[in-house]
Amino acid sequence: MACNFISQLSKLRKQSAESVENTAAFDSFKEYLHVERQVEIELRSLLREINEKQEKCLVLLCGSAGDGKSHLISYLKNSDPEHLLADFEPYNDATESSEPTLTSIDTLAIKLAAFNDENYLVQDGKKMIIAINLGTLNNFIDSEKGKAFSHLKEYVEKNGIFSDYSKSSEYQDDSVFQHISFSDYQVFSLNETGTQTMFLEELFKKIFQESVDNPFYTAYLQNNNCPKQNRCPVRHNYEFMMDDTHQKAVIKRIVEAVLMNKSIVSTRDVLNLVYDLLVHPDFNENKIGIGTSDTQFLTNYISWTTPMLLNENEDISPLLNAIRSHDILKSRNAAGDENATRFHSLENIKHEFNQVTLNSPYNVLNALTDVSELGKKTELKKLIYKFSVRLEDMNGRIPNSKQQNRLDEYIKYLYFQNSGNERKLGELYTATKRAVLFWNGRFDDDYICIDDTNEEFWVLEQLTLKSMINKSSTQIHGDIQRFSPLLKLRFAKDQDQSGKSVEVRVDFALFELIADMRDGYRPTIQDKNIHADFVSFVQQLIEFGNKKTRVTIVPKDSGSGYRAVIEETDFGFSFKVV
Repeated sequence: MACNFISQLSKLRKQSAESVENTAAFDSFKEYLHVERQVEIELRSLLREINEKQEKCLVLLCGSAGDGKSHLISYLKNSDPEHLLADFEPYNDATESSEPTLTSIDTLAIKLAAFNDENYLVQDGKKMIIAINLGTLNNFIDSEKGKAFSHLKEYVEKNGIFSDYSKSSEYQDDSVFQHISFSDYQVFSLNETGTQTMFLEELFKKIFQESVDNPFYTAYLQNNNCPKQNRCPVRHNYEFMMDDTHQKAVIKRIVEAVLMNKSIVSTRDVLNLVYDLLVHPDFNENKIGIGTSDTQFLTNYISWTTPMLLNENEDISPLLNAIRSHDILKSRNAAGDENATRFHSLENIKHEFNQVTLNSPYNVLNALTDVSELGKKTELKKLIYKFSVRLEDMNGRIPNSKQQNRLDEYIKYLYFQNSGNERKLGELYTATKRAVLFWNGRFDDDYICIDDTNEEFWVLEQLTLKSMINKSSTQIHGDIQRFSPLLKLRFAKDQDQSGKSVEVRVDFALFELIADMRDGYRPTIQDKNIHADFVSFVQQLIEFGNKKTRVTIVPKDSGSGYRAVIEETDFGFSFKVV
């Protein structure tokens, strides 16, 4: 007989029936899982103004798959005490066709007919809200059918709905079209101390809080009668994740995936992740039964624990792939290597294992198996070591890695830029300027190599740059809900009044390289292949230099001790050795 507890947990999966939204109904399970987000607060505000000020309106609720657009429409249509969507026709799935002979684009053109160029100004009282993916919206307005919606296209382009950088989506008095974009929001916000993850914390609380209103906790209690409960890693994983410390450890890894891997994380992705951290894809209760050998039981059990599921399995989901790329075991350092050597040299790991699992549900393994004997088996000992380190990491007992400290610095700069306080980006601009000048080798201050292809010489120019920060932007205090996860830096030629400047977008990977170069690292050919955008940025900045009037030639033979200067004068070019 199927386990009711696991069946209940499986509702979190993307493939479950519960992940499909229906505007005609909103069951108690979906209502229980609902967590208010900033995007809902802003949508409510927009709808209030629409209901108060205009009769006809099309609201575009934009975003990506699984981010909660359809869920939010269904919630507001069926469970909202304000009844803000009472007069709206909702359209939840703009990717479906209404008839076999029609494409999704054809269906969309029919659904939106009241808002095409011929009808959008006709005051027929039509109000509609549509959940639409950005890709679908782009395909529609650029399609043959989309030609009849030029005013909608103009609105989309004017408001930068496809832009990487978020813009305000406030109510527009003079427009039949209005929009809110989920893509303007992450699953966390920025503040002066780092990140604020209230939405994710509330979502995790919905799943793991000890409350009779929680269907997952109720199923867990009902599982108390299971004869295999003491040997069940799924049950123990749930108990493990009931601890706020462990929830925050997972949330931290989600934030890392967004900022380090540029992952687009939706609500559905997070719920699916929770399931993947509780139930191994190969989970089989027969493999943990009483008849299973101790070695096999311990191997299966440890492999199916949350610390292992968070880091070990490939291709379970794109989000989990991103998270596991930052496994603590991939962060090599002297302390970690010393700890690994010490652990693997132990004859008896029972005490070590007991200390690591103390006060966790996994401590039950000490009573169920003889860890001291089983730990002598090489492969099992390696598995136990991986589990131990990852468990320690989730308990917050391992210091931040160099990469995590860099991420904290990156988040600080993101906050400064998105809060309108770019004056605090001085150190970042200095480091970036240094990376530009040293991109093709290190030379004197304000000199950059513009040609290193000659086997005997480097060719240099003088390049003086000016940081172009926004000094007039309005400063925002407190949490930043809408922000770009990329830094945007701009340089111009010093003393140049033309206004010409060059911009580069800095993701976390490029920020790491800039920070490494600040500390003395020299970029490799591989670095330059990976960061082609930065190569292009450097080449554009080189045009701000003085190579047309003066170049310096430096021998690659370090023992030469001289350099030559070719310089334009009033009488032609001069050549001198200095």
